[in-house]
Amino acid sequence: MNAFTHERDWHAPAATDWKRTGTRAIGDACYILLRVSGWMAMTLLATFGVAILFFLMLGDFTALGFFSQVANLGTRFVAADQARRAAFGDQLFVVWLVAFGIVAVTRVRLLGAIITSTKGPRHG
Repeated sequence: MNAFTHERDWHAPAATDWKRTGTRAIGDACYILLRVSGWMAMTLLATFGVAILFFLMLGDFTALGFFSQVANLGTRFVAADQARRAAFGDQLFVVWLVAFGIVAVTRVRLLGAIITSTKGPRHG
């Protein structure tokens, strides 16, 4: 080797380098996907909690009042005709999306931390 050339410093990437890089990218993508899906699951659970809190508030924060409100809603839903059930379903979907959006906005900083954070030092 000639001491005046840069041949010592340069090397062609081996197939294992590309494989290692691709494997790491896939691993990082899976890690982020798992963290985001956990964030999404917790946001959905919090949205369910908001719905339960709503019925608890309607029932004066008692078990009897809570179940009375849920039973009232269920009885009226079953007694309604198909068109009113469909309209109620559409309205419920919109309210659910709004509630999810509000909960997601309050948790968006955590999502940013999840996406930008690192997994820590690599071992091996």
